[in-house]
Amino acid sequence: MVTAYASEHEEAAGIAAAIAARIADGVSPSDIAVLYRAHSQSAVIQQALAAEGVATSVLGGTRFFDMPEVRQAILALRGAAVSPTSAGFLDAVRDVLRSIGYTDEAPDAGGALRDGWEARRAILTLAEESGPDATLRSFADALMARAKDKHEPTLQTVTLSTLHAAKGLEWPHVHLAGGTRARCRSATRRPSRRSTRSGAWPTSASRGQRALSRCRGRGPRAAGSGAVALPRGDRDHRPRHRHSS
Repeated sequence: MVTAYASEHEEAAGIAAAIAARIADGVSPSDIAVLYRAHSQSAVIQQALAAEGVATSVLGGTRFFDMPEVRQAILALRGAAVSPTSAGFLDAVRDVLRSIGYTDEAPDAGGALRDGWEARRAILTLAEESGPDATLRSFADALMARAKDKHEPTLQTVTLSTLHAAKGLEWPHVHLAGGTRARCRSATRRPSRRSTRSGAWPTSASRGQRALSRCRGRGPRAAGSGAVALPRGDRDHRPRHRHSS
């Protein structure tokens, strides 16, 4: 089944609503990806997802440990490590993160504000996963070591990526955005080599391990999206991202 949309804005809103519904049903945001042909297509999708309160990460964008919020948090943790405190380790980490803007509830707004919250939340999650003997000093040192090794945590965000950047990666739930009537094909049809060269979705775009959403435009410049279930077994597959916990 393929659902058509009249414009890229309607398509983005439709994709965002579908993703929000999946998350409400218990799907982890990190198990969802939206793929498109060109980076210029990401802005309208990010805006639509932000309107639904869904955080996003662009594959190949700013690395986790290069984010200003993460750098600020590590510096704050290192500073707090040399100050006496009677609080336990986790409480001390929470206090440090709250001092630089972390809140228990995610902000309603999307964009940079939500991205910063997700980054701080990821640091708190790492603290919660630390051993019983963890201290502020050892935790800050561990974060520095992860940064050096580029061992980035998994963010609870929907991944946005070009088809090229997503080559070889898989997620349980994938939406393909930005096709036109001439470029979209049924999910049950295998594009030929010739049709792929002329602009059809390549078979390598089938990254959805459980569900794939493809598009069909109503006009030569229209884009759309529709859900097509593609089960690949009953195992709980995890996406192979560049972020790893």
